Amino acid sequence: MWKFHQPVNVIFGEGEIANIGTYLNEYGLNRAFMVADSFLVESGAAGSIESFAAGKVVGISSDVEPNPTIKNVADVVKKMNQVNADCIIAFGGGSAMDCAKAAAVAAAEHCSPEELLNGFQITKALPVIAIPTTAGTGSEVTAGAVLSDKEKGIKAAIFSPAIFPTIAIVDPELTLTVPAMVTAATGLDVLAHAFDAMTSVKANEATDALALGAAKLACKYLERAVADGSDREARAGMSKASLIAGLAFSQTGTTGSHACSYILTSKYQVPHGEACAFTLDAWLLINSKVKPELNCYAKELGFAQVQELSDWLNQLKEKFGMRTRLSQLGIQTDDLAELTAASMKSSNMTNNIAQIGEEGVYTIFKSKL
Repeated sequence: MWKFHQPVNVIFGEGEIANIGTYLNEYGLNRAFMVADSFLVESGAAGSIESFAAGKVVGISSDVEPNPTIKNVADVVKKMNQVNADCIIAFGGGSAMDCAKAAAVAAAEHCSPEELLNGFQITKALPVIAIPTTAGTGSEVTAGAVLSDKEKGIKAAIFSPAIFPTIAIVDPELTLTVPAMVTAATGLDVLAHAFDAMTSVKANEATDALALGAAKLACKYLERAVADGSDREARAGMSKASLIAGLAFSQTGTTGSHACSYILTSKYQVPHGEACAFTLDAWLLINSKVKPELNCYAKELGFAQVQELSDWLNQLKEKFGMRTRLSQLGIQTDDLAELTAASMKSSNMTNNIAQIGEEGVYTIFKSKL
């Protein structure tokens, strides 16, 4: 038995952001607060959204950190309340999305961001209109948000069906100006989402089909998008890959590669996609022993077996100039116990089909020194 719940109204197409005013009208939304990446405000892109929304944007916040904090969320909620917002437009990458989704919950529940991280039972949220500007997070179709508490050194995810955005507008044109390194890192995140979805204890025939479809698109278009950001076909292909991978892991959650990534991001400031990619190749090999179908999926992606796919991932990371050894981050053998302990605390780890314990995770990290 399995279930598939996906309530997001997904709109995909070049130039679709020009119709945001129409979509707001369809849902009876009139006072939108926008959470946008700062460079989108500086470049004028956020201003374009305001124009397309025909006067329905009543406030904006662009002070979101790369890993959104509880303070970022609290600041957004305060500003939203001041303008009596009835919805939130999340415009940007994963950080803007997560901050907006968490703020939508805190505003509707009248709770603090700290309470959300402490297990507050979420039942409602303000409507979120998610407009991604990168091809990577898939956050526009997921029911979770990742937040950080800097004082306590915590980075964790909150989940609830209430967190699903109401509308996702995926416009590939918005990704045309994304720098090559960001395209590479977010593209690796797409692959991590796809392969993690395949290796979740919640995976099923539907999610496997979506995950495999997303991986096929990423394998075909990621290198092209990194090499030439103006390649519209490649950009559209990666936007589709990100969206479809998001649809897959919105049902399954993520697994080993994500569990091992959080401390690399929170303590060593490794971009999320690059951090997931550190161990993704190793987890594929480990999980293929539990789920032999992964070898069949590897063949559909153009590889002889999972080993060849794993090797390709490592070659891809090096081609993109990503760090592939923990020693490049200043991490030494003495640090591995901390990395392992932090990874084992993540709920993503228990979601992984292969349960290898602390010793197994330690071995993965040791192989990456």
